[in-house]
Amino acid sequence: MSEDYLWDRSGEPPEELAHLELLLGELRWSGKPRESRQSQPLRRRFAQPRWPIAAAATVIVGLGTALYVHRFETTHPLTSWQLSLAGQTPSAVRVGQVIETMGAVGAKMESDAVGEVDIEPHSHLRVLTAHENEQRLLLNYGTIHAFIWAPPTRFVVDTPSAKTVDLGCKYTLNVGADGEGFLTVQMGWVAFQWRNIESFIPAGAACSTRPGHGPDTPHFLDAPIALTNALAVFDFNGSTQALNTVLSAARPRDALTLWHLLQRTQRGEKAEVFDRFAKLVALPSSVTRESVLNGDRKSLDAAWDALQLGDTSWWRVWKRKW
Repeated sequence: MSEDYLWDRSGEPPEELAHLELLLGELRWSGKPRESRQSQPLRRRFAQPRWPIAAAATVIVGLGTALYVHRFETTHPLTSWQLSLAGQTPSAVRVGQVIETMGAVGAKMESDAVGEVDIEPHSHLRVLTAHENEQRLLLNYGTIHAFIWAPPTRFVVDTPSAKTVDLGCKYTLNVGADGEGFLTVQMGWVAFQWRNIESFIPAGAACSTRPGHGPDTPHFLDAPIALTNALAVFDFNGSTQALNTVLSAARPRDALTLWHLLQRTQRGEKAEVFDRFAKLVALPSSVTRESVLNGDRKSLDAAWDALQLGDTSWWRVWKRKW
């Protein structure tokens, strides 16, 4: 499909557009008044077949959907991404391009240097930047499935409530019309970040996020229902009772959640979180109750490493202000 034809009529027109022009050709203004329909025989007027009009309407709807999905400025630079819509021939994606999938039609973006992004129907995605050190998208609403092989932190997806920073992974990100998001990770790691709030989500875990609040506390998808329900309440209003339920329901695997709570509670509650955390995880001698309560970064990193979910040092090296 020649994209230039849609803008300045240069190049070859798409087949469906050529068909549409043929159907509507008889209605083109010729400079002469047309014979009044009232002068035509009544029987002829009502016997006119209507299929050309219906066919033209169908083509218009189809083209409208494609153009709505493909909105972009042809003057913007091209990226390494290729966009496929409903099985059509892939086309180059430009910086600033908006991809808004309609109805039951989804889309797929692919880049040999970055990865793959499947875009579900009813999604609104914009390409913000695309260069060697940063590939950045904005998901206003909808759902994407990302499989990224670019170096860690190079692929970022902004949402209305948090930034999704890829750490070499495969994940699903959903954003609702209200701006709330939900992230699940199938492989590798993802960092959810808003201001000074960070959530690290490994494979098999999930995390929600809200506008004006940022990411909530992550949890494993197989966590006890009592824990996940109480965690949602605590994240929403800081309920002490809900926190106690989280602590009592936590398994050794749920120390992931408790580690995040060490940075989201005040000193009194933080002490209770640490005591439970220390019962679930074999901590090195360098991690003391007092150092954690004082927010010592080295102690918190060592506590994380004790989870055996990966070393934090490389994240500190890669991390930058987003």
